[in-house]
Amino acid sequence: MEVRPLLTDVDVAAVLGLIERREAATGVPPLGESKFVDLGGPLRGRGLIGSGDDDVVAYLHLLWHEPSGVWEMELVVEPGRVTDADLRDLLAVATPEAADRMLWWNFGETGGVAFALEHLPLVRTLHKLSGPLPPAAEAPSQPPAVIRAFRPGKDEEAWLIANNAAFAGHPENGAWTLSDIVERQSREWFRADDFRLAWVDDRVAGFCWTKRHGPELGEIYVVGVHPEFQGKGLGRRIVIDALWYLASVGCASGLMYVDTANQTALSLYQSLGFTVERVDHCFEVPKGWPQEAQ
Repeated sequence: MEVRPLLTDVDVAAVLGLIERREAATGVPPLGESKFVDLGGPLRGRGLIGSGDDDVVAYLHLLWHEPSGVWEMELVVEPGRVTDADLRDLLAVATPEAADRMLWWNFGETGGVAFALEHLPLVRTLHKLSGPLPPAAEAPSQPPAVIRAFRPGKDEEAWLIANNAAFAGHPENGAWTLSDIVERQSREWFRADDFRLAWVDDRVAGFCWTKRHGPELGEIYVVGVHPEFQGKGLGRRIVIDALWYLASVGCASGLMYVDTANQTALSLYQSLGFTVERVDHCFEVPKGWPQEAQ
C-alpha cells in the first residue's frame, strides 16, 4: 500500500467515496464530526491516504486539539484490503506528524480496532446508548434552577465559565474559548433552542446541549454541571428536561455517548429507558511508535 498526503480535490472526492461506502455498509460514520468537517475544508489537520490498485483503501485524519494539546486521529479502511503491515505503515507516517500526544478514536468495530486492541494501550471507551422518547420519567419542574434556551450574543461568557469549570482537565471539552463556542454556532446543525442552560440567579449552574439528526432523532450532545452545583440532582433534572424538550419538537428517539468510567451517567440513562447500542474505543499511540516497538 502506498501512503501519501491528501493534496487535491480529487483526493478528497475519493476519500468521501470511501467514507460513504463504509458508512453504508456498517451504519456507523467512520469519521467523527470534527474530522469530517475539517476534511471538507479548510483543512486544518493532516490527511494521509493509503492507496492500492489505483484506488483509496485507507484514510487517516489527524487533527490538533489545541485546548488539550493532543493530536486526535481517526481511520477509515476498506475491509480485506488493508493488512496489519499497512496499518503500521500509516502510523509510521502519522506519528512524526503528531510530534506530541496522539489519540486514536475508533467507532464500533470499524477502522482497525482489532489491530489497535492488540498493539496499543486503551485509554478510554464510550458507550453509545439509544432509546425511545419521551423518557421514562416525568418532565421536572423549573425551580430552583430556571432552564431556558441559549441566547446567542448574550450567554456565551456565562456558559464558558460553567463549561470550563465542569470539564476542567477534560481533553475535548475543557478550556474552551469564545472562538470555540462561536465556531459551533456556525455549524449547520446548531439551533439555539436546542442548547438548554440551567440558571441559578445570574449564573449558569449547568447545561445540556442537544443536537437533532433529522426530524425524529435527537442527541444529548454535552451535559455539564458547575462543580459548585454538583451533588444536588441538577444533572438529572437537566437531562430529563432536555429529553422532554426533544420529544416536544418531534423526536421519537434519543441517543447519547457516555464514558465507561461514568457509571452514574450510565445508570441514569439506563433508568430512563436507554440501552447500549455500541462501544467506541480510544487508544494512545506512543511517540515514535511503531518504530520503537519493532
